[in-house]
Amino acid sequence: MRVAIVHPWFLELGGSEKVVEVLAEAYPDADIFTLATDPACLPLHLRDKKIYTSVLNRLLVPPLHLKRYPFMLLYPWAVEGLDVSKYDLILSSFGPAMMGVSANQNAVHIGYCHSPDSAWWHLYAKHQAQMGWLKRKTFVACATVIRAWEFCAMQRVDYVIVNSRYIANRVSKYFRRQSTVIYPPVNTSMGYLSPQHDDYYLSLSRLGKEKRIDLAILACNRLKRRLLVVGSGQEEKRLKAIAGPTIEFLGRVPDEDIPKLYANCRAFLFAADEDFGIAPVEAQAFGRPVIAYGYGGSLETVRVNDPDGRSDTGVFFPEQTVGSVMDGIQRFEARESRFIPEDIQAHARQFDTAVFIDRMRQFVDDAMRKE
Repeated sequence: MRVAIVHPWFLELGGSEKVVEVLAEAYPDADIFTLATDPACLPLHLRDKKIYTSVLNRLLVPPLHLKRYPFMLLYPWAVEGLDVSKYDLILSSFGPAMMGVSANQNAVHIGYCHSPDSAWWHLYAKHQAQMGWLKRKTFVACATVIRAWEFCAMQRVDYVIVNSRYIANRVSKYFRRQSTVIYPPVNTSMGYLSPQHDDYYLSLSRLGKEKRIDLAILACNRLKRRLLVVGSGQEEKRLKAIAGPTIEFLGRVPDEDIPKLYANCRAFLFAADEDFGIAPVEAQAFGRPVIAYGYGGSLETVRVNDPDGRSDTGVFFPEQTVGSVMDGIQRFEARESRFIPEDIQAHARQFDTAVFIDRMRQFVDDAMRKE
């Protein structure tokens, strides 16, 4: 069986790139297709593979890759130019326009949807509100075209997999497609339980606006709690400017040092509205509770008030405000001793990489038998 794995671009390292890396491990003979690639951002297990890029590869490179939206009308054209006609199975990792890759008539196309692109779907109105008059008019004209194209392209995909029930609702709303939930792979096997914990909270993320690290920082400023911030990104300068003396920025931390940070924290702080959220699951793999915004993917990865009576693995706060985060931290501290690390770790293991690979292979095998 000839397999092609299609991904928008390798221009940063994030959760979707981890999914592609694991897919490539599950299907080691697969070829990789993408719009653009920065070799420094290729996942480790993809660096010895042949990567086929589109005609946009020379445009979407640093520093232009930080401003991808001016090229949005070119995405459908570039995606349809990727030649996957000789493959029996197409596994596409959905990003802008990737559902429109042109498979041959007899091929099976299975799309893994992390989320419909926020700029022209669920955050469409918000993006417009942040633009000036001329830029907004241009954006709306372009988005109208690409939204219509993506909807039509989505109807050609044979099967749709999503990373959470949260995203399944978006796919149904915007594309009128039913989907199957297979949670992304998380390396929970690296987790271990530390016999003692240090007096710090932990945030680990790319430092972008949507991650809302600012809420965690400001809450810990006011409560005078120690917070370690791991990661880098466009917001780093602003976040450092608002940080008080109890906030420490560690930047990009080597992979071998991350387990110790997870294992020894009091709890993991997570204020983002995420499609899934890999870092909170990783923290739970070390038996550490999560203090999370009670919305989106967190509702599926953090167990709170379980109807079957199982122990909580964290605490939710209801709003993306500093006061709400502070309240979440204080409620956690009031019952900190009641959290059971062994139960938290056991909960995380349902999201392990091995579970993802088994479910994906079974889904693919079933789909191929039906065709």
